[in-house]
Amino acid sequence: MRIAHIANMYGPKSGGLRTTVDALASQYEILGHQVLTVVPGKQYGAVRVGNWTQITVPGVVVPFTGGYRIILRRGVVRNELARFNPDVLELSDRTTLLKIARWASNRGIQTSFFAHERLDGVINAFAPGIPWKSNLIRYWNTKTLNSVDCVVATTDFAAHEFRELLANDSSLENRLVKVPLGVDLNRFQSIVATATDSLDEVSDYVLACTRFSKEKDPEFLLEIARELKSSGANCRLVLAGDGPLRSGLEQQTETEQLPIEFLGFISDKAKLANLMAGASCFLAVGPIETFGLAALESLACGTYVLCRDSSAISEVISPTCGSALPRDAKLWSQKIESVLSMDSAKVSNQARLRAEEFGWDKCASNMLKIHMRAA
Repeated sequence: MRIAHIANMYGPKSGGLRTTVDALASQYEILGHQVLTVVPGKQYGAVRVGNWTQITVPGVVVPFTGGYRIILRRGVVRNELARFNPDVLELSDRTTLLKIARWASNRGIQTSFFAHERLDGVINAFAPGIPWKSNLIRYWNTKTLNSVDCVVATTDFAAHEFRELLANDSSLENRLVKVPLGVDLNRFQSIVATATDSLDEVSDYVLACTRFSKEKDPEFLLEIARELKSSGANCRLVLAGDGPLRSGLEQQTETEQLPIEFLGFISDKAKLANLMAGASCFLAVGPIETFGLAALESLACGTYVLCRDSSAISEVISPTCGSALPRDAKLWSQKIESVLSMDSAKVSNQARLRAEEFGWDKCASNMLKIHMRAA
């Protein structure tokens, strides 16, 4: 099979989207399929590894995103797709690349859209007062649904806004499928090969790995740190990631002398796995996460996960290795202290067992079943 995947907002510091695109492409290639991925970048480029070719198309930087790019030159993408001649097209974008799904469908190419985010969540985070908000969300979700053969939701939370559209039309139910994402169980493990050398000697630390952007609510991490400081807990927050709000958060941390250390974006997966494995707890404070790959990676490293009860991560954790909490910094601080007193070996084992229920091979297998059934 010839499988193409096109995406926006894919870059050196991308999180879950980049991991998903790369992991699926790698799995497809291992299984003997021809793969093409098309993503934005500074300039045109092409890299081939086995049967997987990645094309970089010049994209423009989206303001206030910390460097994320989107592709405006759809003609270049169409030309690459026409040259590759795919059997199926996977789409990780509902903005400038959505029209390409219709172009593909008109040529008999099966199309699938990955719902990496909830549109209502994004709009509520960035433009809560926009006029006719509900009508706009419904219109764009309907447009997305009608542009592709299949919408792929990774969780029930991600599927919700599309399921609402299908409630009154049972003939469209097969257009929405649920396919959980995966984790690299070999890379992310509970055994720490080396100490987290980027940290000073501390008895305990909790880790957050997030993008410092409005929709991720990173300010809540500072609220949690204030509660930990106030309670006298011998624990600090270690934050990995980057984004447009980072400098402001660092200034606040310095001014208030909060127990927080900023590490920046960590591209070295081995180092990140060590940080996750060494943490007493992982904090996933984002309120609208549609899956939460970093949280799943932390589980694979044997680390307990605290998440927002409004996000899909509550579907990924289990009661033995995680908790879903409302946005209450005092409650989170108390739960962190409770986790510190748990049997770490037992928690680690339960977290790893939960993570082993997910795998990129399983995710790719499910996607291939969808493609083959459609074909």
